[in-house]
Formats: sequence, structure tokens, C-alpha cells
Amino acid sequence: MVYTHDAYHPYAVALEVTLACNMRCLHCGSYATGQNRSKPLSLDEWKGVIDDLKRLKTEVITLSGGEPFVYKHWRELIKYIRKAPKAQVSLISNGYTVTEADVIFMKKMGVSHVGFSLDGDEKTHDYIRQTPGAFQRLMHTIYLCQKHDFKFSIVSSINKINYGVREKILDVMLKNKIKYWQVQIVNSFGRAGELQDQMLLSHQQYTQLVEDIATWQEKYSHRVRIMPADSIGYCHPVTDHMLGESEWQGCNAGLYVIGIEANGNVKGCLSLQDDRFRAGNVRERSLIEIWNDDSCFAYTRLYDETKMQGSCQGCDTAGQCKAGCLGMAYSVHGSIHENSYCYKKIKEKEKSVIKAA
Repeated sequence: MVYTHDAYHPYAVALEVTLACNMRCLHCGSYATGQNRSKPLSLDEWKGVIDDLKRLKTEVITLSGGEPFVYKHWRELIKYIRKAPKAQVSLISNGYTVTEADVIFMKKMGVSHVGFSLDGDEKTHDYIRQTPGAFQRLMHTIYLCQKHDFKFSIVSSINKINYGVREKILDVMLKNKIKYWQVQIVNSFGRAGELQDQMLLSHQQYTQLVEDIATWQEKYSHRVRIMPADSIGYCHPVTDHMLGESEWQGCNAGLYVIGIEANGNVKGCLSLQDDRFRAGNVRERSLIEIWNDDSCFAYTRLYDETKMQGSCQGCDTAGQCKAGCLGMAYSVHGSIHENSYCYKKIKEKEKSVIKAA
């Protein structure tokens, strides 16, 4: 029996195996604490979800959180995912509790990679993470991965607090011979939303960061691959060049990616924290039924670019861009039809101001 949707395919899926975390990061969009969500899925329920993902022919499964390494069954889930037919499995982590035995286990099981969060130099990283010693623990984890030739990447979420040390993050990458770096900006869900004035980049900072990434890519391409995340862009020669062979075609939530929260709630992307984006719950309907129901993901599958607002209104690439990263758009503007964090529109506005002057 064919379970996949005719038009869409859940290529990559993120499983929030627990909301519990051993840190209290200031920029946490999901407001993770030491506690899991109420009524979390059991190990057997997670295995049922994975069975459905295999039927849906999902190719990449990422264990996320919270902090996935504090979830006591993370090894069992990896073993289950890696049973035939095999899907790639990865993790997103703060790196604080990872041991050498963990690294050896992941390599043995064929885990494709782990993405570790790095928020600045030692002082800044520890402050944002609200965890003294977090930076040094992460550096030790990086050492263990390199010792065992286990693939990992660094993920940096740029905000007002660490904007001034962004080049120091690059220095850490180069000094430690780290090969992969994903750069994104912080949206305004969770704690970052409560601290929006302290966290959210100004438009000037945002465009400078975009230009920095473009410069770094050209200058250091032989040493580190720098990958801008979905919150960077869109539809401008500078950002198109940054994406390489990829071309921005709008948010992939509910089209080619989905996220499942620890309590079974399904969303097009785990970054879409608002309940408006809840597509259903795997305890109420099977994941396959939810995926094959276009109404569950109407915000992308039935996206209407004629409803564009603000700086997106009247844009000649609205049909392609679709307001960029919807997590960024909605968290800042409360709308999926407006995203002021657009390099193209900010630069156009700057040009018009100069011309008027």
C-alpha cells in the first residue's frame, strides 16, 4: 500500500523526544525547562510514530528537544530507526552531557551527524545558556567527535546579545577546524519572545549579518562550509548566491518537513510554536492520516500570496518567497503573510531613502 501524499513527501522529520532540558537558554523558542510536556509519548508510542514515518518513506529523522540526550530512551530510538528499511538519523544537542561512550555508540549505529549549538565566545555562550561551564563542556564534546571521526556541525542562533561576537564564533570554528556551520537568527517565540527587545536583531544588524555570511563563505570556503538557515534570505542575488544550488521556494513546513512534539502534537515544523499550527495528535489520528490531510497544513499547502501584508505586500517575488520562514514571520508579526526580515526589501528601502535624500 502506498502511504505517501501525491504532491508532498515528509523527507525530513524532527522528533521532540522530550521538552526537558538541562539548560535555560535565553533564546529558547520552546521555553524548555527541566520538565517534559504533560502526558508525553511512551517509548512504544514513539516506535509507532517511527513505523508510520517508515511507511511515509521519510529519509531523515532528527531527535530534538529540549535536550535529546536527557531522554532516557534515546539509544533505543536510534536502534529502532536504524532497523531496515533504514532512514538517516541525526540529533540536535547542546553537547553538555555527551560522553565518549555516546559518541562511539552513535558512530557504531550509523548516526549521520549531530548539530551542536554554539552561541558565542566562552563568556557569551555561558551567559545565553545560563549554564557556567557550558562552553568548555561543548569544546570537550567537539574534541571527542573529532577523536572518533564522527561527523558534527555547529548551529549558531544570532541575536542582539551575541551579534557583537559573531566573528569570535567564526574564530572558534576556524581554530578548532570545524567543517560545518549553520547560521540562523533568533525568532520571537518562547523566552526569546519575552526578551524580544534584548534578542531580536535590528534590520541593520540583520543585513550586516547576511553580508558577513556572504563574505565568510567566499573567504573561508576551503576551511568551513557555512550554511544559512531558513531565517536568512530571500529572493535576492546576494542570498541566492549564499544558498548555492538550492533555491528558496517558500517554507517547507508540512510540505517536505514535519515536527512531532513530545506529547504527540504534529506541526509542520517544530519552530512553529503557536497552537495555530497544530495539525493534529498521533493519539487522535495516525500520522499517515494527518499527513495526507491538506487542511492540516493549509498554512503552506494552501498558501495565498494575494494576502501579503506590510513590506511583503506588492512584492514581485511573493509567489516564490511566501513570506520566507513562517516561524520568523508569525513570531514577529503574528501573520504568515508578512516578514520584515527580508534582505531584499530592507535593501530596497535603504536605496529609496538614499534616493529621496
